[in-house]
Amino acid sequence: MAYTIVKSDGTVLTTIADGTINTTSTSLGLPGRNYAGYGQQLDTNFVHQIENFASTTPPANPLRGQLWYDINNTLLKLCPTDGTSNANAWITIAVSSGTSTTTFGSVNVTGNLTANNVIAVNGLYGDTITVRLATVTSLATIANANITTANIGTLNTAVINAGVANTTTGTLTGTWTANGGASGNTFIVTNGNLVAITGIKTDNYYYANGGPFNPTGTYTNGNVFDYLTGANAIVQFTGNIAPTKITTTNITTGSNVTSGTMTGNFTLTAGSRFNATYADLAERFEADAYYDAGTVVEMGGDKEITAVQYELSDDVFGVVSDTAAYLMNAGAGDDSTHPPIAVGGRVKVKVTGKVKKGQRLVSAGNGIARAAKLGEATAFNIIGRALEHKTTDDLGIVEAFVKIN
Repeated sequence: MAYTIVKSDGTVLTTIADGTINTTSTSLGLPGRNYAGYGQQLDTNFVHQIENFASTTPPANPLRGQLWYDINNTLLKLCPTDGTSNANAWITIAVSSGTSTTTFGSVNVTGNLTANNVIAVNGLYGDTITVRLATVTSLATIANANITTANIGTLNTAVINAGVANTTTGTLTGTWTANGGASGNTFIVTNGNLVAITGIKTDNYYYANGGPFNPTGTYTNGNVFDYLTGANAIVQFTGNIAPTKITTTNITTGSNVTSGTMTGNFTLTAGSRFNATYADLAERFEADAYYDAGTVVEMGGDKEITAVQYELSDDVFGVVSDTAAYLMNAGAGDDSTHPPIAVGGRVKVKVTGKVKKGQRLVSAGNGIARAAKLGEATAFNIIGRALEHKTTDDLGIVEAFVKIN
């Protein structure tokens, strides 16, 4: 009675007549009833199945789901449909080599994948992937990730994004070094502010308004004043600069009509001195009227000083100056209410009549001086001595050395 062979899906594969062997329906020899030598064929079938038909070519007459081990490429393959004879059409499910490395085709793991090392050649996808050592050799995008306990030795990437720009906060912890490229730009803040909690240290250059600023070089208006307080500064600096030491050849308020202030107790070291353009010592006193430069004054009137009233007055006190080398009591008022009175040094004096250089000057009354005549000068009425000639009899100005007793 012939054997009818049925496949796993219920379809009939073949019918084998008595005393025959079927070698065309499958890759195995299927003996019929009363086939002589069936034992040898059974053993051969067992060997082929154990070795997964290991050969350089696919087994003949394969069935769907049959395994074949490609010994040329050390690949374990799966037959996709009955009778597939093209080796490239077989599905590779594993690659094994002498290095104990096994390579699979596309594998969908629905549960947990646990391994000491995972190397992703093309892509790594999943909601949760936990690895101890990870090597990303190509381009990777890690979005919505939370890496809190992993240590990454080297991260080579073009973009690190905390999330939505300007709304998500990220944190870098540790000591970081930014190495710039050929353009020289190392760290660029496109929007927002660069906030330093404790301070910023630099050994090279700052960039402000598009130009380089070297903090170890020479400080000029171009790289300090304009960047901090100038009209074109990116941010107007209005605070105080408090260095512990300033070494410079020029300190200026900007012009000779702009006042400046020094606060504190300052001492000139041995050999140091203040040099002045002008040569009189003056102090501000409250006046009972406005007096212009060169007016001779005395103590009296409704306020502290008034114009000298009498000729040869012993009450002469000084001369109004507009070129004081050193001005005391400077904050008392301005020139209209508290004129600077020269009490010593070189100053311009209103003088009437002719004067010879070296002559002593005394009061002529009405805030004016004149040359002292023989026997008129005393220790109390001398205003000073003329430093130049005056050859006319009218009212004029003479530079004199003033010393008030």
